[in-house]
Amino acid sequence: MSHLSPEAQRLDVLHSYEILDTPETKEFDNLVTLAAQICEVPIAKVNFIDDKRVWSKANYGNDLKESPREYNFCHTTIREDEYMVVEDASEDDRFSHFEFVTADPKLRFYAGVNIKRNQQNLGTICVLGQEPKKLSEAQLNALRTLAGEIEARLELHKKNRELETKAAFLEASVDFMLVLDPDTLLVEKANRNGSNLLSELSGQDFFKPLDELFPDSALISELRQWIKNGHNGFESETSLKTESGKVFLELNGIRKEDKLLITAKDITRRKQAEKALRKEKLFSDTIIQSLPLNFFMFDENQNLIKWSRNHATHGYSDEEYAALSPLDFFDGKDQQSIKEYINQVFAGIEPQGSIEADLIQKDGSKKPFLFNAVCFKQDGKKYLIGTSQSIEAQRSYQEKLEGLLAEKEVLLAEVHHRVKNNLAVIAGFLQMQEFVSENESVKSTLLTNHMRVKSMALIHEDLYNVSDFNSIRFDHYLAQLLEFIEVKRSPKDKFIRLKTAIGRVEMNVNQAVPLALIVNELVSNAYEFAFEGRESGTITVDLKAENDAVSLSVKDDGIGLPEGFELENSPTLGTTLVLSYSEQINSKIDINTGKEGTEYRLMFNHLKNQKGSTANVLV
Repeated sequence: MSHLSPEAQRLDVLHSYEILDTPETKEFDNLVTLAAQICEVPIAKVNFIDDKRVWSKANYGNDLKESPREYNFCHTTIREDEYMVVEDASEDDRFSHFEFVTADPKLRFYAGVNIKRNQQNLGTICVLGQEPKKLSEAQLNALRTLAGEIEARLELHKKNRELETKAAFLEASVDFMLVLDPDTLLVEKANRNGSNLLSELSGQDFFKPLDELFPDSALISELRQWIKNGHNGFESETSLKTESGKVFLELNGIRKEDKLLITAKDITRRKQAEKALRKEKLFSDTIIQSLPLNFFMFDENQNLIKWSRNHATHGYSDEEYAALSPLDFFDGKDQQSIKEYINQVFAGIEPQGSIEADLIQKDGSKKPFLFNAVCFKQDGKKYLIGTSQSIEAQRSYQEKLEGLLAEKEVLLAEVHHRVKNNLAVIAGFLQMQEFVSENESVKSTLLTNHMRVKSMALIHEDLYNVSDFNSIRFDHYLAQLLEFIEVKRSPKDKFIRLKTAIGRVEMNVNQAVPLALIVNELVSNAYEFAFEGRESGTITVDLKAENDAVSLSVKDDGIGLPEGFELENSPTLGTTLVLSYSEQINSKIDINTGKEGTEYRLMFNHLKNQKGSTANVLV
């Protein structure tokens, strides 16, 4: 049942005939002339009732082409089943107030018969006069006959338009058409549709039997077999030779009234394009199959579209492999991570690098693979294109490396432990010698060397107790070292305060050892020489790391250095060591001295992430 209203259905039928606003035609003009003469009135019209207007296809005695629908007799007529007659409009309450009744042309008489199609009243053939009138039965029957004629012409008009459309489509769809005698295959009629193809195939004289026109074509035997089998429809593709080369044709045939109608379309370009496409596909497939990586392509429904042969080596046949979705190859956490990865790719979110997962083989075993994928869009559809690579060998090698690294870490820990112990033994010997020595100069020298050895021993003790041998918390170490120096160097008869401002600093061993020895020399010298003749003083050690640089300041408020003191020209071993160690860490020492004390400042590039032995430090 239609969901349209009755009026919408009527208009739908009317518009399907495409009669509105068409030019006047003699066939309709003759009909209204005949109607006026039969009914003996001055005016006759063929009207069609549109949505808001009455439009006249033909007029006799009146040139008005259209008028508002609600002020027209025909608007009322189409509501009747067959016809409507108004003998005197001035006495009919429905129409007496109409302008064309009260004023010129002062119409009085109207008779209209409905034009019907598909049970809908589309319009009327009507006659009008300026005098009241009664219509005879013969005249009314004549109007009915004329209405039927109009209905027939409407239908003919529609059929002709459909035939024209089909003919235009057929002409645009084929290059030539042939009508054949089914017994002799003689070409009786030919329509070339403006194409020279038929002439190229057979010359100008193509009214011959088909086997004479194309003697070498397999089409003839195929066509005879079709006729013999008595089938109504015929479809085939064939190729024929011409002077300009091979031509491919798409043929369709039907039997109609003991004749064969054959249509032919030149599909040479399509065949050439298909050949080029096959060649291109072969080329791309060859590239895919030769890739060192595995290639795969899925659509949004996770259907496998294409894959490389070496990717189908997981024990599955081609049919089994093509039936699996991406998630069928994984389980557990791997399946969830692969699912999230695929969703990101299809959503246009750039995944963060590759993803590793264990791919399930047909036998149930798992092998590690590395996957990469991107989203590819074509013709409004999305595809997942990616590669995978077995990392079984790499993972095995990585496990071996991790084992070797663990062994190395154990070995390094043992090395640092032994070095620490050996340095502790040496420090112990120096300390014992210091105890038994009675010469103050010798005792001072032994203490100095004892503290130098202790500085290095503390670093190896830290390295033995941490998991990362390339990084030392130097701020922790420096706090222990300064505490040790304070105990050993602070004079008993003076009050020397040691202040620190130490920020967090991580450092590799190649910078930590030279810097520790520099701090030991500078702070020890401050305790020993900076406060001669004074009973109190302050030593300040400031260490911090900013960006890629480390700065160290060792400052005292003592008597200052002698006038004209130059660090490079100092003859002492301590000074030589400070200069040597500062060169090892690529730092220059700035000295600021005066009556308010002395400050040593160093700054150097921070190499906390540099691994290996690059500073040539013997520890």
